[in-house]
Amino acid sequence: MDLYKEEEKKLSEKLAKIQEYYERLENIPRYYGNDFTEQVLEDNRERQREQLKKSLEEPYFGRLDFQEDGSKGAVETYIGKVGVQEEKTGKLLVIDWRAPVSTLFYAFSGSEDYVFYQSPDGIVDGTIHLKRNIVIRQKNLIRVVDSYVKGEELNGGDEFLLYKLGEQKDNKLKDIVSTIQAEQNAIIRHPNDKALIIQGVAGSGKTTVALHRLAYLLYEYREQMQPERMIIFAPNSMFLDYISHVLPELGVGHIKQTTFSDWAIISIGERITLTDQQESLKKRFEEKSENVRKLDQIAGFKGSLAFRDQIDEMLKEFEASCLPKKDFSPWEGAVYEKEKLIEWLKTDGKHSPLAIKRSRMQARLKRWIEIELKMFGGRERQEVKKKAMQRLRSFMNDWPKASARSLYGRVLKKQFRHEESSFHKLQKGQVEQEDLAPLLYITHYLNGIDKEGRFDHVVIDEAQDFSPFQLAVIKARTRKHSFTILGDLAQGIYGNQGIEEWQRFKEVLGEDNTALFQIEKSYRSTMEIIEFANSILMHLEPRPAVALPVFRSGEQVRTQKTEALEQHKEIVKWTQEMAENQVQTMSIIGRTEEQCEKIYENLTKNGIEATFIRAKDRSYQGGISVLPIYLSKGLEFDAVLLAGVTQEHYPKDSFHTKLLYVGCTRALHYLHLFYEERPSLLIANKV
Repeated sequence: MDLYKEEEKKLSEKLAKIQEYYERLENIPRYYGNDFTEQVLEDNRERQREQLKKSLEEPYFGRLDFQEDGSKGAVETYIGKVGVQEEKTGKLLVIDWRAPVSTLFYAFSGSEDYVFYQSPDGIVDGTIHLKRNIVIRQKNLIRVVDSYVKGEELNGGDEFLLYKLGEQKDNKLKDIVSTIQAEQNAIIRHPNDKALIIQGVAGSGKTTVALHRLAYLLYEYREQMQPERMIIFAPNSMFLDYISHVLPELGVGHIKQTTFSDWAIISIGERITLTDQQESLKKRFEEKSENVRKLDQIAGFKGSLAFRDQIDEMLKEFEASCLPKKDFSPWEGAVYEKEKLIEWLKTDGKHSPLAIKRSRMQARLKRWIEIELKMFGGRERQEVKKKAMQRLRSFMNDWPKASARSLYGRVLKKQFRHEESSFHKLQKGQVEQEDLAPLLYITHYLNGIDKEGRFDHVVIDEAQDFSPFQLAVIKARTRKHSFTILGDLAQGIYGNQGIEEWQRFKEVLGEDNTALFQIEKSYRSTMEIIEFANSILMHLEPRPAVALPVFRSGEQVRTQKTEALEQHKEIVKWTQEMAENQVQTMSIIGRTEEQCEKIYENLTKNGIEATFIRAKDRSYQGGISVLPIYLSKGLEFDAVLLAGVTQEHYPKDSFHTKLLYVGCTRALHYLHLFYEERPSLLIANKV
């Protein structure tokens, strides 16, 4: 029997058993009553229904035949997104991809002398006889590829990976459970005892790996972690929409996915709004002025731990001003000395946030009044108590009122007295992105952190654009050091607002509490595109690690000189050419929003349906997209056209080198660059 027929028979048998189990659960009436035990049972049944329904479409993607040392023969193990048991016998029909034995499917290359996996009962040694990749769509067997057969020389694993990488994209990121590579598997399954920092080149799949790690952690540490207490910080709302399908595909729900800005504004809880982010991005990425550079330097300082230390000093001064300056006397002859109150605040209230200190001090004085009132009787007690409460309110009014905004205003006025714009905006309730971490830090100082507001695990994507101060305020809300931090320093286009070395994050988290992984293989683009993008990075000093391509060859990168008046016609021709090549997602990437708007208008005029992506957009539609280059990070397209790659738009400096590298590495299969007059020196050797 050939491979295909053998697997077709196995598929038919497993689907029949899964279908039978699913139908039985479907025929059990749903329980909607109030009995807690029955509610738990119904929740379990509903979870099983969902898993079985998903399994009926694509029950598994791999097969591993493994023989434990000392056993008589190899056991066939089928691996899928969810584990499925046979209803009557309890025998596993499909093993969950996160189960310990599944790691052999991802980590085994065929050359290992010693094969084992770590089970809950200890190390299990053995021999792998077969490793097989399987593609099933809508219950139909599509492809069967052996990547390893004991005693034979095969390269099916590479063939299958190239097959999967060659698939075209739509408008959502997909899971990679069937093609997880050994280095990715090591990151996904890394123990949850250290913060993971993943330095990954463009196209290395680091975002997808981080999402799969969340699914793994919930499986492996299900008694310690809850999805409701996990959070993903993404660079923008459009990127959140792009990655929104991965976790549901892995059977994971209820994990909060947000941007730092949205989360921080809600957490601060005061009336503040971000300044127009579209205008802020345009100013930062499109204007060339001394004022912009100065604002960038200020933003960098606001994101530093040195600025946090300055805020700490101001907060200490403010807290000192809150200490009682006089004794409290609720009526003549009764005195609670200020020294006694101050001593209590500095000992019992030492670790309490300021707002809690105030409320506890007020409660303490109330209790003291109640005790002292016992010397009075009947009606007199009521009169004395009424006056005592009035005096207490007056006494507490001497405690300076404060909000995060007002305290931060003091900091800005003192630190940036020659730069008034930030302070004036704050007075109106408007803040910049870099003001959010300081405001949240002060909020934590004033109000503390609710236990329910702490995270079991945090994922930070595009972390090279985060500041140390941002990481510090998130760390304050996170249990232990449970982080997955990912990014690429070569794509750090936010200058002073971000970081240039991961050491700055290790300083926040602690050297001994972090583990750094580097992923240098790029799975996104063809060899030709990766080599072209790497040539751009050669202009950086110091030179970063460049991407190593998976052996997937494609069309050469094209650079084309176009006359200014003809460029719009050439762009239309390009979209038509890509459509003829059956390209599903393509983007035209410009340097500025104004340039992109003209391109978009011309496409529309020529009857070509496209989407013009702006900073405010919250979803990515797929198809043909037109967008400025600084909004392209994190996205990927089958085909990319970079318009206007001139020396004027992309001079040879560190910032523009990284920016152009970001644009080029968005392409999976086709990359073309148009320029007028003088091409950028960054691509001059490729013209």
